[in-house]
Amino acid sequence: MKRAILFDFWQTLFHDMKERETFESRKDLVRNFLREHDYQGASEVDAAFEASRPWFLEVYHREQRTPVVHERLTWVFAHLGITVDQTALEALSREFEEMGLMLDPRLTDNLAPVLEQLSRDYLLGIVSDTGYTPGRVLRKHMKKHGVLEYFSAFSFSDETGRAKPHALQFENVLTKLGIETEHAIHCGDLPSHDVRGAKALGITTILYTGCHTEAANGYEPDFVITDWRELTPIVNKVFA
Repeated sequence: MKRAILFDFWQTLFHDMKERETFESRKDLVRNFLREHDYQGASEVDAAFEASRPWFLEVYHREQRTPVVHERLTWVFAHLGITVDQTALEALSREFEEMGLMLDPRLTDNLAPVLEQLSRDYLLGIVSDTGYTPGRVLRKHMKKHGVLEYFSAFSFSDETGRAKPHALQFENVLTKLGIETEHAIHCGDLPSHDVRGAKALGITTILYTGCHTEAANGYEPDFVITDWRELTPIVNKVFA
């Protein structure tokens, strides 16, 4: 019988180490783009990105999807009163996304040997929401740290068009793996997204608190762990 373990990406598999520095570099990229193309508004880029936050969050929660970078930049430019050539915007969007390589994340403590061990007996998948850094760049980080090979399927929100807790985020991976919900476990750090979405489908949930802790707010996980070395005994118990 095939069984699967699903993982969130940020603050679960990886710590985001240089988010602030990377975002500042991304805004510099946009400012330079505006100057090079003789657009006005370079001095207002910080304010425009800040103004886009409520819009992003409203879409995120109402539609359960994460607007992709092209959409975010389109909103920022519209806020600045600028109409940008679409070909140039596409090129800028891709460069903006690729700057996610600057994040330089690190694997969470004690994770790598656990993944290697679990991958011998179970299928592993990713269920992750993305913001400025898309799934194709996150895969590069996984490859750099030697863990990409352990995973067989991925649901990144920029690729699926949905964000957790939407069922599609989980169902997409399970379909690729050929796994029924009762034969899956999901590990993540957010009760309102990871636990809520997975439990609604009947997936066993594990809340990882090794990076931070958030209130359950009614979305109680089946298990809570602070160290990845606690995972294997739980998996073996659930799948016994």
